[in-house]
Amino acid sequence: MTHDRTTQNDQLYRYEITAAMNAVVRTCADIVRDHSHRGFWTPHTTTDQATHQDLIEAARKDVLNHLQMVIQCAETVAYAIEQDRQRQPNKPTE
Repeated sequence: MTHDRTTQNDQLYRYEITAAMNAVVRTCADIVRDHSHRGFWTPHTTTDQATHQDLIEAARKDVLNHLQMVIQCAETVAYAIEQDRQRQPNKPTE
């Protein structure tokens, strides 16, 4: 692989991981904006006297599922980059 091609791939890797991490940060910001007040989670439940099960369901729906999905996507991007770098001959890791 030529030096120019390697440099181009490295730049693409940086763009990909940056975009993936930006998605994580944006999701966190969206969750804070939509599901908190002054830094504390405000669950969206159907009743003021929510049971522990209501709170668990709200936590999953409001926060956990969104975070898990975006984190898994970022991990997938990172893994794909690592695998691609390993396939490149004579490419030192950073």
